[in-house]
Order: sequence, then C-alpha cells, then structure tokens
Amino acid sequence: MAQSTSRTITTSLGTYDIPTDPQRVVAIDHRLDLEPALALGLPVIAHSLSEDIQPWVPAPEGIVYIGVPPTREAVLAQNPDLIICTDLPGTEYWPIDKLKDIAPVLPVDYEMDWKANLERMAGWLGREPRAAAFLADYDQALQAVRTRHTDAIGNRLVAAVWYEPEDGQLQFLMGTGTKNVTLAGQVLADLGGRSIDETPLGEYGLVSMENAGTILADVDAIMFDLSDGNSRREAIEAHELWGRIPAVAAGKVLWTEGIYYGGGYAAKRLIGEWDKLYALI
Repeated sequence: MAQSTSRTITTSLGTYDIPTDPQRVVAIDHRLDLEPALALGLPVIAHSLSEDIQPWVPAPEGIVYIGVPPTREAVLAQNPDLIICTDLPGTEYWPIDKLKDIAPVLPVDYEMDWKANLERMAGWLGREPRAAAFLADYDQALQAVRTRHTDAIGNRLVAAVWYEPEDGQLQFLMGTGTKNVTLAGQVLADLGGRSIDETPLGEYGLVSMENAGTILADVDAIMFDLSDGNSRREAIEAHELWGRIPAVAAGKVLWTEGIYYGGGYAAKRLIGEWDKLYALI
C-alpha cells in the first residue's frame, strides 16, 4: 500500500521505516495499544484481547475484533499498514515478534508510564502536538482534583487493590518503578497522593489476607478493582478478615473497574475515580 510519507525510527525491534500517515492501523491490546493510538488520531480498524472496549474509550465505529489470541492470519486479513503491540515477545496474546513482516510495528512498554508511551509514540509518528494537547487536558483535570482535596491528598493514606480469591491474596496496584506497575498507581502518583510502603509486599504487590490488615491499618480509604465483575467483591466480603480493616469497617471503599491497565482515556477517567475516593475521607 502506497504511503504519502514515511520516516525511519529505531525501537526495540530495530531500525525501520513507518508511515507517518497510516490508513489502516491494528492495535493488538484493547487498552495499552488502542488508547494511545486513538489519542494520537490514528485510524484504528481492528483490535484484539477483548471484544468489549471500555465505554470511556472513544472506539471508532466499525472497529473489528479479530479474536484472541491474535493470529498472524487474523492480523494479515485486515491488510494493516501499521501495527501497535505491547512489547512482550514470545507471548501468545501479544505476538509482537510474529507481526513485523506483516507491517511496521510500534511497541508499547507495559511497565512504562502511559504518558511516556504516548509521547514516545507521538515522536515516532511526528504527532507531538496531539500528545501535548492530550496531556495538557489531563493535567488540567488533575489540578481540579488537587484543588478540591488538597488536605486529603497531602495527608491521608489511600490504596488501590485487586483480590485473588483462588489463593486468598490481596494485590496492591502501585505505580511506575514498583513491584506492580498499574494505571491506578500511576494516576495516584500524578495527583501527588500518598499510599502504603511497598516494602512488606511480595512479588507483584501480593500479600496474604492475614497480613493485609496490618498493611492497611492506617489507610483512610480503599479503591477496589472489580474488572471481572462482582464475584471478587462477593469473595472479599465473605472473607472474615476483610471487615476488620478500619477503612472497610468505616465504609470507605470505592468499588470500581478498569483501573489495572490502560492508556490516556482510562487515566482521565481514573482521575474522577480518585476524586470520588477522596470525597469519602
């Protein structure tokens, strides 16, 4: 497919040419890959991983779900001129190393802050003004919440968690550079909020329910991710130790969803969720 312009870039995949005005973009991950693509105004025609795109993401009309895992054949059938894929070579769900000969691929680093991923992608594509405008809007929303909850953000402890019913472990959703990099932690850090010390947490931010009470003893409010539905809420509320946590006993829990992974649109929406949480304190 002929392109009006192209540029040479260097990524984790090497040095190669990409179109600066792509017409048919496939974003593999419906969160990490799709969101920055849309924020930069790319014409995304297809995606994978989950058929359901979160309602706060402005998915284009007619976007195609190519199934999961995203096979080479399914991607090839979309005739893409650019592919965006989370950088996890050797994996079935993010087969970045198997897509390079279909079309140029832009990698997304899932451990990198979503803002850095957006700016890096914008730099590759020459779309820096779009990224700057998106980030300015994000910063404005952050400042509004800081103004409303200045004292709470600066002086109260909060935490975002996810529960693993199968092994009875609570997982803490932390920010960039921690044991468990998540969107909830990144947005909290951008707000300037205070959370728990990650030192006593195990790998991936996990801790047993027996130890969770001690770690959460001084936390004023808790954000709980229900991305898989209410089954996790039912499971955690049935646990005898959950109700003994002071913030839980005081009713300072915000039940929400979509806070683990995501890009700029999920981050903007998460500002509102932290706003709701601080309003509980």
